[in-house]
Amino acid sequence: MIWNQLSKHSDLGHLIFRIGFGLGMFIFHGWRKLIGGPDVWEQIGEAMQVFGLSFGHTFFGFLACFAETIGAICVILGILYRPAIAMLGFTMLVATLSLAVTGSGDPSHAFKNLFVCAGMFFVGPGKYSIDFRFAGKAIVGLVLMVLPIGAYAQHSTVHDQLSLESEILNSERKFAIYLPPDYHSSERSYPALYLLHGSGDDQTGWIQFGEVKYITDKAIREGKATPMIIIMPDANTGVRGYFNDVTNSWRYEDFFFQELIPHVEERFRIKPEKRYRAVAGLSMGGGGSFMYALRHPEYFSSAAPLSAWIGPSSVEDYRTTMARWGNDLSDLSDEMIQAYVTQHNAVELIRTLPEEAIRSVRWFIDCGDDDYLYEGNSLAHIVLKKRGIPHEFRIRDGGHTWTYWRESLPVVLHFISQAFHQY
Repeated sequence: MIWNQLSKHSDLGHLIFRIGFGLGMFIFHGWRKLIGGPDVWEQIGEAMQVFGLSFGHTFFGFLACFAETIGAICVILGILYRPAIAMLGFTMLVATLSLAVTGSGDPSHAFKNLFVCAGMFFVGPGKYSIDFRFAGKAIVGLVLMVLPIGAYAQHSTVHDQLSLESEILNSERKFAIYLPPDYHSSERSYPALYLLHGSGDDQTGWIQFGEVKYITDKAIREGKATPMIIIMPDANTGVRGYFNDVTNSWRYEDFFFQELIPHVEERFRIKPEKRYRAVAGLSMGGGGSFMYALRHPEYFSSAAPLSAWIGPSSVEDYRTTMARWGNDLSDLSDEMIQAYVTQHNAVELIRTLPEEAIRSVRWFIDCGDDDYLYEGNSLAHIVLKKRGIPHEFRIRDGGHTWTYWRESLPVVLHFISQAFHQY
């Protein structure tokens, strides 16, 4: 009988079943979840709450994606078949329980696959499998598949279009953020660097031109920097700059300290203490770094102004700068502007602020020898030196360029990491 003849080919039938089941799991489930990254993994891992686990959701979600992707490939090839089927079966069990308990979806598909996996576990891989022919060597193939996936699981992420609604500025303000490689696979909190862009750039400047992701990943990988979160706010406004304006109608500095810092430290796992907070920036952002650390030393353990604009030196200087940026100050008195200039010039603040406050911040000042802002940075160094305040001062060959700042960033990351550590 034909039916008896077909039964002689049960191993072929099992191969067809293995390939069909594995391909379906890989194509329609595993792969698209795996490439979704940490955000997708975390959502999937939340199913572990059915067992009372409120931690490690990203890690558990990655394991589920791993089972449905690499486990599916193992089923197709018949390599380490039973461990792969066991992983898939447990994934289906968790999905079934989670969907049934929460009511967030139909558990029937996961329920059916659970029993398919149970049956396949006992049937075994069959004759047409790598396990059957090369059982002792199968582990080598699995290792070759797992290594690239393990590397993918640990990667940094950058988001450059995040925003918050500011009541102080009565507008939506954007910011970018760098999250270190182990952020999504751990539950720990991290130190933070507030990294400020220069005039004409926005929150994407350090990402696009400064290569902050590549440079920071490399510094962390080589042990020259501790894993940290980097926040890059957008200060490319009509007023320009990181400060309240002279009339106090545009209060960016208030926004930074009263809204931005609390927002990111609540939204992300950031250590909210002075010791674990640093500020750095280039050009206009270098001036912001100077001013923020001088005027708010209780916030920052380290400050690293790069090629910094140290602020207006006189009433006329400030009027000229604001006019160049499109701001008309003709209706303001010289007295009002002079009071503002005194509070927004780094050299003047270094000269007059209490020494103890300035000393509480670790300083790293860096400017190229061909930079047009060289004089102001040198004056800041001289005044710090005269007051006996410890600081690092670097002059290298270079100008006011991204090439210079990209070379500075690894040194800055190492410098601020020393404060983040016990030293």
